Amino acid sequence: MSEPRKNYDGYYAAKTTGFAILSRSLFFCYTTLMLDRAKLDEIILKNDVKDWWIPELFVQNTKPIFPTELEILADPPGESKNHNCFAYALGFADKLELLVQTNGFDDLYFIKLLENDELEKTDSPEDGDYVIYQDLKDYPDRLTHIGVLNGDKVISKWAWGPLVRHSLWDVPASYGEDVFYVKAIPFERSLELYNKYKDQIEPINPQ
Repeated sequence: MSEPRKNYDGYYAAKTTGFAILSRSLFFCYTTLMLDRAKLDEIILKNDVKDWWIPELFVQNTKPIFPTELEILADPPGESKNHNCFAYALGFADKLELLVQTNGFDDLYFIKLLENDELEKTDSPEDGDYVIYQDLKDYPDRLTHIGVLNGDKVISKWAWGPLVRHSLWDVPASYGEDVFYVKAIPFERSLELYNKYKDQIEPINPQ
């Protein structure tokens, strides 16, 4: 991961807000019940990550050892259709032409949308809104993961791997211990923003 960027007008100083403090309190109360988050990272990194994002290897080697507390909604798609958590949250998962153009979005694209007030943070998230994970200790100005609120659960694409329904903190330890929330936008708005900023997006890939 590249060096942390500067703090953008306090957007990412979430730990100092009352809502983030509450989130951390809930996190530490929940630690006795949640999955071994470090173990989830180990599962993802097996076989140089190939067992995570290559469909047949995922089904053969990873799916049998994946914690049953986590619900796999979809196995990793083939390489031409694969995408990450940001592309999923922004509604690009089934838009093959756009996936080919971008091959996914990284957190810097989402940060740009926040910087430019294209997205709105909220302390009162609703079903369908985004939950953003951060590692404020090691990468305070980066975003590690994004999910979509779904009742009392979260649905998120775990990197280039499966689509998973999970509890808020049943995620890999590398995603960090802090979250904040952003109001969801419809796909039409997401597409409008993509067209506005696409010349500033650098394509990424799972390898």
